[in-house]
This record gives sequence, structure tokens and C-alpha cells, in this order.
Amino acid sequence: MILYIFSKLRPKRTAHMKIIKYFSFLMLTLTLGFNSHAQADLSHEFGIMAGPIIMQTDYGERYHLPSSTMTSFGVSVVHYLSFYGSNYNWRNGASFFSDHFKLKTELSYYFTNDLEHKGRYVAPGSTTAEVDKLRAMSGETKMFNIGTQLEYYFKNLEDYGLLFNDKEKWAPYISAGVHFNMFSPKLESSMGNWEADPSVLPQKWQNNVYVNKDNTFSLTLSAGTRYKVGRIDLVLDARWQYFLSDRIDGLDAVDGSSKFNDTAIYLNLGVIFDFESFRSEY
Repeated sequence: MILYIFSKLRPKRTAHMKIIKYFSFLMLTLTLGFNSHAQADLSHEFGIMAGPIIMQTDYGERYHLPSSTMTSFGVSVVHYLSFYGSNYNWRNGASFFSDHFKLKTELSYYFTNDLEHKGRYVAPGSTTAEVDKLRAMSGETKMFNIGTQLEYYFKNLEDYGLLFNDKEKWAPYISAGVHFNMFSPKLESSMGNWEADPSVLPQKWQNNVYVNKDNTFSLTLSAGTRYKVGRIDLVLDARWQYFLSDRIDGLDAVDGSSKFNDTAIYLNLGVIFDFESFRSEY
């Protein structure tokens, strides 16, 4: 499956592929190493998360967050692998890694995104032909993500996880990861059918629209915190996602104006269950 995914990447992404391969190899090595070392000392958590997504694409003005597009919601199903037992056997083979790291695997779907041009280039008062074409453009993209992130917790996880420890309520963390993304963009213009008449689009995009289904990888950086409520955890997470493609929105001008790949900010709130804790008091 992994080899198939890599085979679908475009050849020009060679440098990106090397980065992804090294990161994926590191994740796989860590997982297999700890799995073989302490199979009995692993615990699993499952949860669901959801929240708004803000995308920065060729729609809107670069480095101007107010012109970025708030793009509906994303929904994620997550699994956490902890490197200590669910029964919290006190200090049973504990290490710095097991006390501070979790491996998160995620399946997520970003709902239809309403993309439009905002910012100074389409500000009221400007009535040039190119500005009118920008205002007439609108787009959307749907995306399915699968990936993994390694989370580092500042507090001791084994202490935080003890059911009788009411003093440790918060568990802040940071994380980094890699995702595989399958996306499907669309484009419309209120001036007419751009496929039949490309002149309804601004000049730089008249022959640079890519609305076929495609895939890419992305790199993620996150920061968040858990909050313990009885036998469940509430999670607040803020993630920055850098796509190794500039075609998430279907636009990729070749005149040099599309200098940056697309990015997204995913703000999500979720609930996490450790099912083993429901069977045992400790």
C-alpha cells in the first residue's frame, strides 16, 4: 500500500519524496521498535474530533489571514498508541519516551470548501476587467486525509493517566506528522462556462486550472492540550498543514505568481476514550 501511494506522486516531487520517506521510516522504526520491546505495555485510545478549517490558497491574498477562506468543517477519527500499559502498572518499564510520547493515527475528511477571492486585489472601488473576473471566480475542494503524528507531552503521561490522580487535569503537547491527501477541486465563474470560454478567467489561470482528482502528501505541526474529565479526555488542537502541492484549490499559475504551496489551519475539539479504563478502576 505504501509503495502504491509513493508511485502516484508526480516525478517533480523528488525532494519532497525523500523528506516523506525519511519521516515515514522514522515513524515506522519507532512504532515497531517499541511494539517488539513491550507489546504488553501498549495502550490504545480512540476518539473523534471536529472543527473549522482556514485555508490559504491562490484564492485570497498571501500572508493576509483575513482574506483566507474559512472552509466549513473537518471531521477526524483518531487512534492513539501509548507506550505504557492501560492498567497503569506503576513504573513498569517506564522510560522518557513512554512517559512523554504518543503516536496518533488519523482519518479525516474536510467538507466542501467555499473559496473566493478576498483582499486588496478585489477591494471595492476597483472595476478593471481582471478584478471583475477575480470577483466572479469561486471554487471548492473536498479532501480525505490519512496520516500519523508523534505527540510530545510536557507532563508525565503515566501520572496524568492515573484515574485516582485528580491534581493532573491538563496535559499540553506539541506534535509533528505526515499525511497522505486525496483531493478533488472544482471551479466556477459567474461570467460563464470557463471550460468553453477560458477568457472569463483572469489571464494567468486561463490555461492553468487543474480540477481532476489528485493526491499529495502534507506535513503537519500541531499544539494543543488534553483536559481530563473523569474517564474521558477532552482535546483542543490547533494544526498547521503544509501541502506538497499548489493544486489543492485547482489553481497553479505558471507565470511565477503562484510561488507558494497551499496550506491550512485546522482548529478542532474532540473527545478521547481509553476503553480499558472503563473496565478497571486502575
